[in-house]
Amino acid sequence: MKNFKRYVSLLILMLLSINLMAQKENITGVYKRSSGNPEGGTTYFVMENKKFVVAFFGGVLVGNWSVNGDVVTFTPDVDAQHFYIYGRHNNDLKNETRVYFQRFEENSTFIGLGQKQNEKPILKRVFNPSPNCVKYPSVTKFDGFFEQISFSDQSSDFNDKQSNPNAKRNIYTFDNKEKFNDFVAFYNPDDRAKRPFYAKIKDGKLFFKYDEDKGSVKYPLPTKGENFEFITQIVNAPRSTDKVFYNPFYSSSKENVSDKLNWKFDDKKNAYVNLFNYTEGEEYKPDTDDAYNKKNIIYQFNILPLKNKAIIPFAIDSKPLFTENCNN
Repeated sequence: MKNFKRYVSLLILMLLSINLMAQKENITGVYKRSSGNPEGGTTYFVMENKKFVVAFFGGVLVGNWSVNGDVVTFTPDVDAQHFYIYGRHNNDLKNETRVYFQRFEENSTFIGLGQKQNEKPILKRVFNPSPNCVKYPSVTKFDGFFEQISFSDQSSDFNDKQSNPNAKRNIYTFDNKEKFNDFVAFYNPDDRAKRPFYAKIKDGKLFFKYDEDKGSVKYPLPTKGENFEFITQIVNAPRSTDKVFYNPFYSSSKENVSDKLNWKFDDKKNAYVNLFNYTEGEEYKPDTDDAYNKKNIIYQFNILPLKNKAIIPFAIDSKPLFTENCNN
């Protein structure tokens, strides 16, 4: 009996030791998985500060990782809001409001302008159901000026006739305290790629889903060079920004407009103008050669504060702002 108890005690100690070894195993490093196609595979940078970066063809994921026993959980960062909107004063717009919509075609999305708090919101469809062949950029104008702008979304197969949707979603309402009349609106849909994923630690490798037979070997994290700069910038990048910059034809800009040797701020245009390359009036000529790529005049759009985020029943104006269909 004593030998049996001793055997059980040793077995428990062995299991605990194995579990502690897995927990203490240093998994920080670089792991690579082949995709089996010419576009390349996926590279996982597992950082010491519990952050990770996943780089793949066409994008990156950033988030936090944790270990429980021999399983690593990777939890991608998720946007706090589905909607953001940025604005500026446009002196060319008189009694009008202009909005540029980004990614709104990816689900059933809705906009409300100038809604009063004591009224049931009426939100207008941005795109027709299941749009395709969407033309760029998606820009439209509205008559008048609006102190508040609201957005909401539903799944792509949502039925407009349900004025009180069964699938409850938030309405995001933004205050236009600065009385902007020119806007860039962003939609961040629910992203399946941003759900947590897992890997198993075994023999110094990470075994991701569908890689049960062949794990990913660990390589040292870079300490200098292009990859080091890449992951440092991605990890330290803000998840949201208080301003965005575009040229007149909605090409995003990263020009250093604070460089006074090359740029000046034009009060009349409410824009940054390149001292050497800008040609007067080029912002009104979208059809000239390479107009989309020119960065000679840059507009700054400032973020609008989120006033309210709440699940509120709303009525729907089903006539979309944009009807995009490959058959048209």
